[in-house]
Amino acid sequence: MGNQVSWKERISYGLGDTASNLVFQMITMYLMFVYTDVYGLNVAAIGTLFLVARIIDAFDSPIIGVLIDRTNTKWGKSRPYFLWLAVPFAIVAVLTFMTPDFGDTGKLVYAHITYITLGILYAAINLPLTSLLPSMTSNSQERTVVNSVRMIFGQLGGLVVVGIALMSMLSYRQCRYWIYSRPLVHDAGRYG
Repeated sequence: MGNQVSWKERISYGLGDTASNLVFQMITMYLMFVYTDVYGLNVAAIGTLFLVARIIDAFDSPIIGVLIDRTNTKWGKSRPYFLWLAVPFAIVAVLTFMTPDFGDTGKLVYAHITYITLGILYAAINLPLTSLLPSMTSNSQERTVVNSVRMIFGQLGGLVVVGIALMSMLSYRQCRYWIYSRPLVHDAGRYG
């Protein structure tokens, strides 16, 4: 275990959090809207779903921690989790935002399955990512630097989602302006 972590390793470690935050920010910003306004689910039912998911999170994280402690592979204790679960995490993230045409009960069951599974996979990737830090360096100051780089890259992932949201909103407003103001300008020229 060395004391100095290379910039390549720092950036690689940070990019793990970037990827997770892309999904986390999408959930934070859009999922309630998707579930209620797009999918047509009841707000109270979605609130209950979010509560149930947090209760499950209270139990899945310690279980994942025990699994990490008991894992011994050629890739180490933590690395196999985000290597093996990255693709399922991405697939479930996409499925969480899909809105298949089921009945009301089917939609709610689908939302529960995808959202809770996504939360479990999120924990199963991020807890091992966090647990890598002590094995990267024994120097506490270097750990602080490496974790700071990780946090910066994580925030960049969130900013990408916010940036896309802002561009979408601006594009929508510009389209509305063009659609609704164009006939008025055209008609004003005709009669004026």
